[in-house]
Amino acid sequence: MSLDSPKSHGPAPTPGVVLFMGMVRRGEFEALQRRGLALGVLVDTNSKHRLADVSGFALVERFDFSRPLAELIEAVRGIRARVGVACLFNVIEFYVAQTADVAAALGLPSISPAAARLCLDKSIMRQRFQERIATGAAARFQVVASEADLLAVADRFGYPVFLQPSNVSASMWSTRNNDAQTLLGNYRTICNDVPAYYERLGQKGKSLDVVVAEYLDGGNTSIDCLVEQSGQVHTTPVVDVLTGQDVGIDDFHHFARLLPSRLPAAGQHELDRLAVAGVQALDITACASHVEFIGNRLGEIAARPGGNRPRILELAYGIDELFAYHQILRGQRPDLRGDRNLAAAVVTPFPARAGTLRSIRHLDRLVTLPGYLYHELRGQPGQAVGLAKGGYRAPLYVELSSPDAETVRGSVYEIASWTDLYELD
Repeated sequence: MSLDSPKSHGPAPTPGVVLFMGMVRRGEFEALQRRGLALGVLVDTNSKHRLADVSGFALVERFDFSRPLAELIEAVRGIRARVGVACLFNVIEFYVAQTADVAAALGLPSISPAAARLCLDKSIMRQRFQERIATGAAARFQVVASEADLLAVADRFGYPVFLQPSNVSASMWSTRNNDAQTLLGNYRTICNDVPAYYERLGQKGKSLDVVVAEYLDGGNTSIDCLVEQSGQVHTTPVVDVLTGQDVGIDDFHHFARLLPSRLPAAGQHELDRLAVAGVQALDITACASHVEFIGNRLGEIAARPGGNRPRILELAYGIDELFAYHQILRGQRPDLRGDRNLAAAVVTPFPARAGTLRSIRHLDRLVTLPGYLYHELRGQPGQAVGLAKGGYRAPLYVELSSPDAETVRGSVYEIASWTDLYELD
């Protein structure tokens, strides 16, 4: 059957593949596949992520995304000429700018290249929040270019201060710093490690910006938005986030995402309003956006669905965020209606220190936890593991769901209590 031939069920046929840019992982495409959409992926040969099972995709091709942009545009142009491209689909921070650039060159709906780059620069992003929303909409911040500059800004803001690279995801190399000695050590780690990380991912020659900001107290929450080409913003429910700090680990990794939120209705309404103001401040259109908050202030906004957000929204409410994203890229109004009302969590435990993974313990206990649905081992024996502030990702992924919210939260905290979960050398 050709890609454009009619189907006996599902949505109306689209002109070609929904083309994932760079990478696609488990949980990021299945909802589209169930609807009968033809999927394709242009796999980045530099990616370190584990590629999902794409055996059912209509097209799988590979490309070195470190090559010049003009070559990437021609590669996608060639795919469009051969099989058609319904839209470019991106769910990963690393490919935000390239996806926007290719879409603009080929006349496909997408966030604009200028807005995409606003979302990739935490300093310019926060400046926009302060200029277009309110001075206190986000934390005070400054890009620093030297150790002397770093210490001067920290003294002006007052300790503790928050330090992070301007363009990485998943809280990697993000730290709370209570004194000058700790701050200098973490700054030197960023300056040493992040350029090497960029190079491993094929971003050779990419410049490093380091941002120091005032430290904000308050819970971590998030809202994903679907923004139409017209600028109309549609929001999804507030997701509560437990960070490493919340479970006794000195790190800002996302240990767990939970639904429903424990915030009162008025607090959720205020975050919803702030999410809309945030994406509008960055001129985001034709895009799925992930808005993070600390307390009642904006943290940052990404021009992509939040990591694991489509999955947890599906588990808890039956909301199909991925198809809603597809709809806005096809010029349609997104359908964010759900069909259930459950509690859910996605848990990604990190080890409390860096080391070489020997084994993951308690998997027999894990599968008996109330609400357990699924787990996946993402770290293998012999692999180096550690905290997000050291540039690592979680070795284990867990899904939980139950009609009872306290059952889910209880299982999340049970996992957090397993301080010997990872056996390390």
